[in-house]
Amino acid sequence: MPPGRLHHTFDAVLNSEVEEFLRSVNLVVGLDQLLEILSAKLRDLSRAETVFIILYEPVTNRFAGVKAKGRTVDSLSSLRFSPSDRLIKWLTVNKRPLDVAREHEVVQFLSAGERDRLLRTGAAVIFPFIAVNRLTGAALLTRKRDGSPYDPREIETLMFLANHSALALEHALLYQFQEDKLKKILHADRLATVGELAAGAAHEIRNPLTSIRSTAQFLKKDLPAERQPLVDGIVEEVDRIDHIIAGLLSLSKSTELRITRVDVRDVVHQTLLLLEPELRGRRIEVEEDIQPDGAIIDGDAAQLKQLFLNIFLNSIQAMPDGGKISLHIAELAQERSTDPPRLTITVADTGRGIAESDLSRVFDPFFTTREEGTGLGLSISYSIVSKHGGEILIASSTAGPACGTTVTIHLPSRFPEQRNT
Repeated sequence: MPPGRLHHTFDAVLNSEVEEFLRSVNLVVGLDQLLEILSAKLRDLSRAETVFIILYEPVTNRFAGVKAKGRTVDSLSSLRFSPSDRLIKWLTVNKRPLDVAREHEVVQFLSAGERDRLLRTGAAVIFPFIAVNRLTGAALLTRKRDGSPYDPREIETLMFLANHSALALEHALLYQFQEDKLKKILHADRLATVGELAAGAAHEIRNPLTSIRSTAQFLKKDLPAERQPLVDGIVEEVDRIDHIIAGLLSLSKSTELRITRVDVRDVVHQTLLLLEPELRGRRIEVEEDIQPDGAIIDGDAAQLKQLFLNIFLNSIQAMPDGGKISLHIAELAQERSTDPPRLTITVADTGRGIAESDLSRVFDPFFTTREEGTGLGLSISYSIVSKHGGEILIASSTAGPACGTTVTIHLPSRFPEQRNT
C-alpha cells in the first residue's frame, strides 16, 4: 500500500477513535473516572509506554501528578510544578505541545530541576490542557512502545483530543470542588452538633463522675494495700471518661479561641519535645524542612499544640517498629495579590497507612482502627483547623514505596475576627 494511503487510513482510524472518545467523555462527571478513561485513551492512541497527567491544585497552588498509566508509574509523585516554573509558563503562553525530543532550545530554557523531572519520567511530548484560555494541566507522554518517533500528524490529533478533554476536566474539577465543599460543610455541622450535644450533657455527666472519683479516693484509705490498685483503676477510668467529654466539647462551635500571634515553628518544636521519649523509644526519625521565617500566624497556641500532638501521635502509633516522620512548613502565596498568604504544614510518615475505604471516615467522631483509640483525635484536629479558617487534608497508601500517611494543613496567616464569635 502506498505511504499516502497508509497515512490516510491511519488518520481515519485515529479520528474515528477520537470522536468516539469525545462522545463518551461528555457523559463522565467524576474526575477519577475521567482521568482513568483519558489516560488509557491517550496511551492507546499514542502507543506510548507511559502517560502521566498533571492538574492544577488550587489548595496548594501547584501543578501535581494525579494519574499515570503504563510501565513507569512510580515517577508520578516527582511531577510537581509551581505556576512560576518555566515549563508551566511556556505551556501557558504557547498553548501547544512541547516535543521534548526535537525542541532542544525550549528544553534548555527550562530550569535544571524541571529538566531532571522530565528526564526521570522519560517525557517525550507534553500536551497542555487549556480551558477558557487557562492552563488546567498537562499530559506527559513517554516514548512509543515500538521506539518510533511521534509523527507531526499524531501530535496534532492528540492535541485536538487534549483541547477537547480540557473542558471536560474543567467541569469534573468544578463538580468535585462543589462536592468536596458540600461534604466539608456537612461534616463541620455534624461535628458541631456532636459538640453541642456533649455541651448539653457534660454538666449532667461530670457531676456524678466527680462524686464517683472523690468517693473512691475517700474509700481507698480504708482498704488493704492489695485492694487499693482497684480504686486507682476506677479513678483512671473516670478521668478517661472526663477526657472524652472534654474532647467532645472541643467540637462545639461555641468553643472560644484565644487568638494571639503564634510562631507555628515554636508550637511544633514544643510538641516534638514533649514526644521525644516516645519517638526515641520507637526509633522514629524526624526530618524537618522548615522555612527560616514567615511561620507566624494569628491563632490559639494551646489548641494548635493539641492539633499537632494529635497528628504526631497518629504517626507514632502507625510505626510501632520505627520509621520516619517528615515535617515541612512553608508559606504559600495566594493566586490573587489581595488574598492573605497561608501557612502550609505537611506531616508525612512511613507507617502502615490508612485503607482507602476508611479515608472518607477518618474525621468522623469515634471512628478508629485501633482497639485502644477513642476515635476523637482527628475529629478534634478537624475542628481546630476549621475554627482557624483553615483546611486539613489526608492522603494515604497501604502498599508499595509510597506506603504511609500524609497530613496537609493550611492555615491563614491572619485570623478573621468574625470567626471568634
